[in-house]
Amino acid sequence: MSEKRLCPGCMTYIDGEGRLCPRCGGEMDRQNPAFLLPAGAVLTPPDHPSQGGWQVGAVLGQGGFGATYVGRELSTGRKVAVKEYFPTRCARRSRDGVTVEPLPGMEETYEKGRYSFVKEARVLSKLEGMPSVVQALAYLELNNTAYLVMEYLEGTPLHRMVDPKTNRRIPPEKLLPPLRGLLRDIGLLHEKKVIHRDIAPDNIMWMPDGTLKLLDFGSARSTEGDQSMTLFLKYGFAPVEQLQSHGQGTYTDVYAMAATIYYCLTATVPAQASERLMDGKELPPPTSLGVALAPEEESALMWGLAVLPKDRPQTMGEFSRALFPDPEPDSSPIFDSPPGPAPRPGLWRRLLALLRRGKM
Repeated sequence: MSEKRLCPGCMTYIDGEGRLCPRCGGEMDRQNPAFLLPAGAVLTPPDHPSQGGWQVGAVLGQGGFGATYVGRELSTGRKVAVKEYFPTRCARRSRDGVTVEPLPGMEETYEKGRYSFVKEARVLSKLEGMPSVVQALAYLELNNTAYLVMEYLEGTPLHRMVDPKTNRRIPPEKLLPPLRGLLRDIGLLHEKKVIHRDIAPDNIMWMPDGTLKLLDFGSARSTEGDQSMTLFLKYGFAPVEQLQSHGQGTYTDVYAMAATIYYCLTATVPAQASERLMDGKELPPPTSLGVALAPEEESALMWGLAVLPKDRPQTMGEFSRALFPDPEPDSSPIFDSPPGPAPRPGLWRRLLALLRRGKM
């Protein structure tokens, strides 16, 4: 009987000697680049080794500050995502293939980055009761670096659902309904004194059940006190206040969220806020670009995109109430069961929504 082999792509143990995994179709012998963690490496909590730890597989993505791998929780077999702090500009992998070490002269830069990474992990670990926010399962420090273990999400980032070249967009009747839950949870995030600062189409994932998940808290910061915040700009999605180290708040995420909605609806990246401030040009409203929005929806969206912080909604709740003036539809059947003489109130709300979108 042949020994079971672990597929580095789907983290499933497979019988047989085949080249391809019968479950995911990936290469069974796939290897990560030499400067990353090798597939099969095990991360064991130094303070709680009895927990078993996590085994990493194929790399899912890599940026300037780290890499994310598919992983497997050894105690349960659950599939997870493992994010590793590994800034390639100031660090390298040591000879053992696992430990990370700063490049000569870059020790201070490396440690500052690791401190920020651990802060992200701690922020995420405290966020509970928010189904629209990626769930952190654990974080650990070993191999002279740090790791964040998160739930594994099998969805599609919003930016992959939009294509400016072909004018592929997400229609409002598809995009707007799941936004209610996302805006509500971002509001809860703000109540915990945390702002995300990097809301954008590549950091929101469309899940198979039609819900949305907010990802990547690497730029998140606390709003408590008058602490200085790093400058951070993502073209088209960052408001003007992110050009300075002070003056950022919940309204900062409101702008980024409105810009993200605008992009998904129009397949057009909004002009940079700083450029709009300098030349005074207004963004073309979505309806002028062929998007079938109700007047109150468009008004709310453009309000959220106001250049000056004082001119836009100050909270995500305020923005949500403007975008969705009607009460949230209930999930109960439209008609009484068993059928009664009159329809439920939910029917009237749904009919109104269809009329507004010109579907009737």
